[in-house]
Amino acid sequence: MNKNKIYVFISIMLLFALACDPPEKEYVAPKIWTMQPIEITTTEATFRATFTKGSEEISIFGFEWKETLEDDRKEVYAEAYSGSYTYSVTHLKEDVQYTVKAFIIDALGNKYFGEEESFFTHGTVTDIDGNVYLTLRYGNKVWMTENLRVTRFAEGTPLEGRSGGPCLETDGPTYYYSGDHTPYFQEPNFGLLYNAAAIGSAPLFSYTQGPCPDGWHVAYMSEWMELINYCGGKTAGTTMKTKTWIELGYSGGNSSRFSIEPAGYYFYNSEESFRSVFYGAYFWTQTDNVIVLIHNSPEFHVIKLGDSGRSIRCVQN
Repeated sequence: MNKNKIYVFISIMLLFALACDPPEKEYVAPKIWTMQPIEITTTEATFRATFTKGSEEISIFGFEWKETLEDDRKEVYAEAYSGSYTYSVTHLKEDVQYTVKAFIIDALGNKYFGEEESFFTHGTVTDIDGNVYLTLRYGNKVWMTENLRVTRFAEGTPLEGRSGGPCLETDGPTYYYSGDHTPYFQEPNFGLLYNAAAIGSAPLFSYTQGPCPDGWHVAYMSEWMELINYCGGKTAGTTMKTKTWIELGYSGGNSSRFSIEPAGYYFYNSEESFRSVFYGAYFWTQTDNVIVLIHNSPEFHVIKLGDSGRSIRCVQN
């Protein structure tokens, strides 16, 4: 083979080799989603994110967060497992709104953010007995997220404590307790049950704040309605129940963090005093109406129950 033929042959082979090179890999961007934080307390929260990988490896997983009303942003980094990652932050401030958004950085240095999520940390309030309650903002109202368990009015006057016997309209301010309703029974914390006189709706009593701490009051019906709408409306019960309920298809996720316990109610007869424990929650309002949530429904109901022992949730004035 002469030199010209050799050159021609080599040129053809080079052209063939170049033509057979694989096309350049198409870049596919990853995707990321910021999830609502969980395990939120007065000073802590756990950030969460999920993601799908693109064409490049992801080198950094993190969160960017700050107080909502401040400009100073912080970054934290985490390790990912099976398409998700979390990070627990501490030393947050009580009763403050924070915003957080997840991000990832791929091997080429491209940074991608998820949507921003916001949350409030819990606050606290202490009653005259020294009981400390978690609180939380819902819209423009601050609520206790635990049932009241105080045994005295805020100025020191004691309520009568009773574990049995009749519940009459002529009774003075009274709280009712059993093994499930005592300040010392913390898991679950059902609180105490109170009669009408304790909240001030009986004719001879005028404690407008009821047994709530100073600066707080027994929730009005209108405040309950606002809260229920804020937490999901007709099916809000599924966002507000704890996991201690005996359920028939409506397990308590408590995503609203309002933590409604199935404390039942007190109504004495010869057979039993404490009814619907683990099956229902009954809350006083500033009227004769009672807010009710039962085990086999996500919906709240408004009823008149007569004079009996019911739970109390307080709202900040």
